[in-house]
Amino acid sequence: MELYMHCGGGINYPYSRCSAAFVIGDNVMEMYLQFGHGMMNHTRELLSDWGSGGVILSPRDLTGDQMRRMGSEIRSRGAEPFLDPQCLAHDADHARLVNHEYWKVFRDNPSGAFLGGPGTSVLLAELRKLAESVGVTRHILPGLLARTIGEDWFAFQENIVAEAPNHFGEAPTIATIALSQEVMRDEAQIELVIERARRWAVYGYYIVCENPGSYIVDDPVWLANLLLLVSGLKLLDRFVIVGYCSHQLLCLSATMVDVIASGTWLNVRVFPPDKFYSPEEGEVSRRTTWYYCPQALSEFKLPFLDIAMRMGVLDLMRASHDIGSHYAAPLFAGPVPTTIEWGEQSAFRHYLSCLHTQVANAHRPSFGETVAAHRHDLERSRNLLGRLHKAGVFGSDRDFTAGIDVNQAALAVLEEARGARMERKWRS
Repeated sequence: MELYMHCGGGINYPYSRCSAAFVIGDNVMEMYLQFGHGMMNHTRELLSDWGSGGVILSPRDLTGDQMRRMGSEIRSRGAEPFLDPQCLAHDADHARLVNHEYWKVFRDNPSGAFLGGPGTSVLLAELRKLAESVGVTRHILPGLLARTIGEDWFAFQENIVAEAPNHFGEAPTIATIALSQEVMRDEAQIELVIERARRWAVYGYYIVCENPGSYIVDDPVWLANLLLLVSGLKLLDRFVIVGYCSHQLLCLSATMVDVIASGTWLNVRVFPPDKFYSPEEGEVSRRTTWYYCPQALSEFKLPFLDIAMRMGVLDLMRASHDIGSHYAAPLFAGPVPTTIEWGEQSAFRHYLSCLHTQVANAHRPSFGETVAAHRHDLERSRNLLGRLHKAGVFGSDRDFTAGIDVNQAALAVLEEARGARMERKWRS
């Protein structure tokens, strides 16, 4: 006989699927690091500052030995390691990713082997070996990127979920829900995912959604549907992580999401599926140092800080002391910003430190107050950007001007569709 406990959504699941060792949500959103290329030292430094949190490790960017070392270091700093299997596309060919033993199983078995055949068991057995060696205690399960929502996609997801307890035992499992930008623009498909995911005997969900093209999302339908997806899953009383987030997704605080994850380079702040394929020969990335101005929700190239100094508005761009980032202090110490040795290491740590504080401050006592607080931040950004633009200070494609109305529209849709239920849930 199995002991059952209520995990929300009107369904009782075996105790082993919803471990009492982890308490789901007190409405406070947390920020985890989304591990990407070159993030080892950033992770050590930031977790030492924060003393808690989590890191979603990337097999695409780490060998097995590196993950084991990072797992130990993450735990020693009071944080929790997670492992994203990144089994999103059967034909992915990034050299580091496909060299892991569990990924070789995923690659070498035909798709049908994961729809009820033996492939699922072998895949999860290899994944468990790696996860245990890293020190993972809450397990993200493999999940395919859905180009469209249909029975084949559900069959893969549900076969993984059903097989998982045979390998992870009583440890909490987290289903990956990875959706293409086409799915993200279709509310009917989003609602179908929520309704079907209600039946899955899992502790939570790990959401990754293909970005619609630009760093600052300019598609209000995409963002509105993301809010509906996350809030719908949270109303099932499950743990929810949204991966690959930028500061634009601070609005997820209104969905009661448990965690958003972000990183250094853009490919860990937005979700580009092509990162799991080998780069084209001769492909070169252009590196530019950006300063994040949290009150403007925008990033600026350093020459525009020189313009801001000349025009007497540089101090308006300084992050307030309560943000808690000391990494950008040299830019406001007196000399012209571009004459200071301030590079991408400081820029990345400043961004992630600011975002960590913004995430921690995003929660309010009620749904309505949380929405109102985010709207206040949007209007503060609008007003500040207006002043900076008049002074000739612009953020290029990282200027948040286009995002302000998009976020406002998405919040309006969330209020209309789920506002009353979210308010009741907030106070339950």
